[in-house]
Amino acid sequence: MPTESRTHKVAASVPGLDRYFAAVRDENPFASNRVTEPSPYDVDVASIHSDAFDRLVALAAEAMQARTGLGVALLGGAGIGKSHLLSRLYRWAAETGPAGGPKACYVYLHNIMADPDRLPRYLLKYVVSRLSKGGQGPLCQTPLFGFLDRAIRHALGASGIIVDRIEDQLQLAVDAYLSHFVRSAEARTTYVTLLQFWRFARPDRADDPRRRLLAGAALAWLSGDEVDPGLAAQLGLADDEQQPVMLADDEQVKGVLHSLAELARVSQQPLVLCIDQFENLDPEKVTPFCRFLHAMLDRVSNLLVITCGVKQTLLAYRDDFIIPEAAWDRIADRVVELHRLKRSEARQILEARLERFHDPFLDVDPIRLRIQADTLFPLGRNWLERKCEQGIEFKARQVLNWARDAWEDRRRAMVEVGGINWIERWTESTGESKVIEPTPDVDALIDAAIDRKIEEHVAQLRLQAGSLPPDAGNLAGLVESLLACCKSDGLPYTFRGLDRLNKRNGRLPAFDLMVRERRNSDGREVRTGVTFVTNIGKSASASMRRMLEAEPNPDHRMLATDEERRPLKVGAQGAEYYRELERLGTGKFEHLKLDFEQYARLDALQNVIGMARSGDLEIEAPRGTIQSVSEAEVVASHHRRDRFREHPLLRPLLTEEPPVPLRVVSPSIPFDESRVRQYIMAQLAWRMGSTAEALARGFAEATSEPKPEVVAVWKAFKEIGGRMHAEGLIHATPHDTDLFLLLRK
Repeated sequence: MPTESRTHKVAASVPGLDRYFAAVRDENPFASNRVTEPSPYDVDVASIHSDAFDRLVALAAEAMQARTGLGVALLGGAGIGKSHLLSRLYRWAAETGPAGGPKACYVYLHNIMADPDRLPRYLLKYVVSRLSKGGQGPLCQTPLFGFLDRAIRHALGASGIIVDRIEDQLQLAVDAYLSHFVRSAEARTTYVTLLQFWRFARPDRADDPRRRLLAGAALAWLSGDEVDPGLAAQLGLADDEQQPVMLADDEQVKGVLHSLAELARVSQQPLVLCIDQFENLDPEKVTPFCRFLHAMLDRVSNLLVITCGVKQTLLAYRDDFIIPEAAWDRIADRVVELHRLKRSEARQILEARLERFHDPFLDVDPIRLRIQADTLFPLGRNWLERKCEQGIEFKARQVLNWARDAWEDRRRAMVEVGGINWIERWTESTGESKVIEPTPDVDALIDAAIDRKIEEHVAQLRLQAGSLPPDAGNLAGLVESLLACCKSDGLPYTFRGLDRLNKRNGRLPAFDLMVRERRNSDGREVRTGVTFVTNIGKSASASMRRMLEAEPNPDHRMLATDEERRPLKVGAQGAEYYRELERLGTGKFEHLKLDFEQYARLDALQNVIGMARSGDLEIEAPRGTIQSVSEAEVVASHHRRDRFREHPLLRPLLTEEPPVPLRVVSPSIPFDESRVRQYIMAQLAWRMGSTAEALARGFAEATSEPKPEVVAVWKAFKEIGGRMHAEGLIHATPHDTDLFLLLRK
C-alpha cells in the first residue's frame, strides 16, 4: 500500500490525527520572531523579564501619584525582547481596573517622521488618533469616549448629584464636569472641546451624520489640526464664522496632553506613552523631541513616558549630547535594562508556543503521549540542549530562529515519509536537514526579506486603526528622508538634492520641500516645490495661495494630499486658487492624490530602513547562519528593486517622468464572501489559529470543480480576514506577506 494511502487510512482511524498532520504542514509556530505592534494574543511567558515588567507596572502606579510625569528608558540589545515586553504591558493595561475601565491608558508609538518643528503636534495627533481609533467605527466605543464618560459620571458623583440616566440630565452633567475639571481659563477650551466630542459621539444619536461631523471636528482640534470657522463656532471654539481655529503653539499641545492625562486619572488610569525604536529618529530630530518630552514631563502629571531603544545607540546619543543632559535626566529618570535569556528561559519560550499549537490536539492519543514524554515535541529536548551547548545566555530572537528552522526540518521529514511513519518512528534526530544548499545569493535574500517586511508593515497599518494619522508634516518628513537616500553619483535619477523650507519672520513658506533635479536633455537644473496638505478649509486655501505667489517661481509645483482620508476641501476662494494652479498646465502643476495604501508604503519604505538601524532585520545566509542587514544594504536594495521610483509620489521627484499611479484590477472571485466567512470561523473554531494562506489552500481543495487558484483565494482571504478583524470577529496579525488569524477571546 502506498505510504500516502496508508497514512490517510491510519490517520482516519484516529480522530484528529489527519488534522494534526495538516496543521504541521501548514503552520510554523515559530515563524514570527519579533513584535511589530502590541497584541492581546502574543504568546507570552510571564516569568521572563518579570522583574522589568513589575518595575514598569509599579512606575505606572507611581505616575498617578507624582506631581510631574515620569520618564523611563527601556534599554537592551536588538532581538532581546523589548517590544515583546511592551506588548505584555499593553495586555496588562487592557485588563479591567478598579474604576471599571482599563488599568491604563496605553499609547504605542514608533516610526515618527515629522520634521522637528512639528514633532510635538504630531505626537499629540498620534495620541488622539490612537485613543479615537483613527475616527473609524462608532466613536462611542473608543478609549477616548470611555474615559470621558467615566470622568463626567465621576464629576456628577463628586458634586452629590445622582441620576439614573445621564442622557436625561445633560445640563447637570455639563455643569458638574466643567466645575470639577476647569481650573484655569487656558484649560477651559480644551475641556469644553473634549466635552463636545463626548456630546456628539454619544450612542443615542450616533447615526446622525451632522453629529458625527461635529465630533470629528472636535477630534481635529484636539489633534492640532485646523477647524473650519463654521464648525469651530458650533463647537464654541470661535466667536464668529470668519476665521479657522487651531492650537497655537507647543504650550497648547502640552495643555491638551495634560487634560487627557487628568481625565485618565479619574478612571484611575495612568497615561502611558511607549515610544518604541527611539533610535530610528533621525539624529537632528532627537534633540528637539527630547526637549519637548522633557518639558512635557515637567508639566503633565499622571504620565509615564517609556523610551525604548537599543542601549548602545541611546547611550551614544547621550554621550554625544544629541540627547541634552537635562532632557536625559528626565526621560531616563528611571532605567530598566533587559538581559539575555538563560537556557531554562529559552526552553520556556519554545514550550509556550508549542503548547498553544498543540492545545487543539491534546485529545489525540499519539500526540498527547509524545508531548507527555517530551514537552518540546516535535523538536526534542536534546535538540535544544545541543543548540545551547555553545553559550550561556541567548537572545529571544536567536532561539526562535533555531526553532523555526528545526520545525521546517520536521515538516519536511513528515512529508517525505508520511505522517504515520513520522509519528511512529519519531526521534529527535528525525528530519535534521542534510541538504547541501548552494551558495546563497545574499542580495536576493535581502531583497526578498525587505519585500516581505514592507508588505507586513502596510498590512499592520491597515489593520491598526489610528496608527498612521493623516499629517502633512509626517508626509513631508517621510519624503525628505526617502529622497535623502537618493542623492549619490551613479544612481539612475535626475534628483540632485532638496531643501526643507521653514518659517521666516513668522511667515509660512510657499512649499514644504524644494527639490532640485538636473535635466538629462540639456543639463539644466529644474526645481519642484512640493506642498503637503492634510488640513481643509481656509488653511488649505492659504497653502495654494502661497504656491501661486511663490517668488522666485519654481519650474514645477506639486500638491500632495491624503485623498482617501483628508481630501482637499476648500471654499469658493480656495477653489479659484486651485483653478489658477491648474491653468499653469500639467507640466507646471501636479496634484497627487494619495490613497491610504500609497501613504502606508512611504511609511513602510522608511520603516524597513529603521528596522535595519535597530538591528531588527536579518537574513539566513547560509541556512542556520543569521546575518543582520545594515541600513546601507536596505537602501541599496531599494535602489536595486527600484522601490523609490515605483512610488507615484517619489517618481516625479527622482526622474523627469510624470507620476504613474498603477491600479491593478483584481479578478472576480468565484465564491461569495459569506461562504468565506463561514469557512474561516469554522476552521478557527477547532484550531488555535491559522494563516490566511493555509485556510485558502484548504478552501480551494474543498471547492468543487473548477477549482479556484490558491493565489486568488489567498488574496480574498486576506482582504476578508482584515474586514473580520475590523468587525471584532477575529484577530489578524500580519507576518511577512500573510495574516495569522485567531478567534477573539
